[in-house]
Amino acid sequence: MQEKNNKKSFWPYGIIISILLVAIACIINVKIALEHPVEYDTYFLSNKQELDSDINDLLASQEMFNAKYTVDVSYEKFEKMNNEIKVSIINKHTKKPIENVNFELLITRPDTSAFDIKPKFVKFINNEYTFETFNINKKGRWQILFKASIGELSSFIKLETYSSVN
Repeated sequence: MQEKNNKKSFWPYGIIISILLVAIACIINVKIALEHPVEYDTYFLSNKQELDSDINDLLASQEMFNAKYTVDVSYEKFEKMNNEIKVSIINKHTKKPIENVNFELLITRPDTSAFDIKPKFVKFINNEYTFETFNINKKGRWQILFKASIGELSSFIKLETYSSVN
């Protein structure tokens, strides 16, 4: 008489469990992506859609700006209180400072925009543009993102610094 093989195979269960784990991982991945959307591209101070459509114009404008003007941004390592940024823009040909410039200044963390600071332009004195002082409340790496526009020409500057806030 032939004996019946009572051994059960667990392969079908393993395959089903694997498929369920992959499906759960996909759901978790989508949930995380929805909770953490892509932020705007901070280097050009614009959103991704504008940047995609205008990148060639922005780069050409920056190249022409850099050929005509020299931009110097002066700052020090950030402290907790009264941080200041000064900017001078000089015409390379005449060696004279430029007085009619439009600015955008953003102080940000490289990983999040939750701590963004946008100091406003205060005055033009001693051939430098001075921005309002600002306070830093988080230790670590910070970025200074700066856009200067003269007429149709624009320049984008990205500088890194650190804060020693305790």
